[in-house]
Amino acid sequence: MPADPVFAAVPVHLNPVIQGDLWLSWIAREGLTALALPPEAGGQGGTLAELGRAARTLARHAPGAAWVLWAQRLCIEQLHAAHNRAVADYLLPDLIAGHRAGACLLPTDSAPVPLAARRLERGWRLQGGLGLAANLQWAGFVLVAPACFEGGRRARVLLSGDDDGLRRGPDRPEADCHGTRTAELQAQALFFRDDEILDAEDTPPDPRVTEVDRVLRAALLDAGVPV
Repeated sequence: MPADPVFAAVPVHLNPVIQGDLWLSWIAREGLTALALPPEAGGQGGTLAELGRAARTLARHAPGAAWVLWAQRLCIEQLHAAHNRAVADYLLPDLIAGHRAGACLLPTDSAPVPLAARRLERGWRLQGGLGLAANLQWAGFVLVAPACFEGGRRARVLLSGDDDGLRRGPDRPEADCHGTRTAELQAQALFFRDDEILDAEDTPPDPRVTEVDRVLRAALLDAGVPV
């Protein structure tokens, strides 16, 4: 884990687009995206307690950077736990290295409404609103989202910022959101392939994903950062 003086040197930029990319590169370079991730998955090992302490210290110096860490590390854990190993193994190195952003849907008071998936000859069309998501960085991002397929089957799917049909609103203007690239997302006739399904939604959630989310959110709250 980086020493406290290192956290004081978190890069700062007035342009929110540049700021977000700088934060993503910095947290990866300092090893925070790999912390508490097994070496066999490309991580550096360590405990969730260490990850929580690092996130808490980072949040005191740069709250927005801690938001980016929360989203990035949660997306990494979601892919690490996914049953679709081909997709996960392809993306994890870039996410850990900070070459691609891992976005996450922000929590709401109600359960997220799954995207509606309509069958086509060679794939699916996804339609619906996703709500607010964080870490939608200019460098490109991926996002795990719920979907409901014809017949009622539900699954977790992987979306990419490059997908034609994934629409994003403007960045949230609040000062706390500067650099976090937080905005509304909506799927509008988004073409989707079967090999981009990560898990069936009736697959029990990996407890590690829930625990990583809990530890990072608690660390931000302890530092006075709303999540």
